[in-house]
Formats: sequence, structure tokens, C-alpha cells
Amino acid sequence: MPLLTQLGIRDPIFLAPMAGITTPALASRVSEAGGLGP
Repeated sequence: MPLLTQLGIRDPIFLAPMAGITTPALASRVSEAGGLGP
């Protein structure tokens, strides 16, 4: 079974590292919205 199916993810959205602009709050919000982070 594909990983996305196992995780229940239909449309994967990834938060890529953005040196100098990313904050823990942004990463947290992306995770809470169902996104995958680094």
C-alpha cells in the first residue's frame, strides 16, 4: 500500500526549508493543516 494512502493524504503538500525566513510557528501551522515538513 502506498505511503500516502496509509497516512490518509490525498494531496501531499511539503514545507521546504527556507533559510532565514522559516519559523517554528510556520512549521507548526503547516503540520496542523496536514502538510509534511522537513
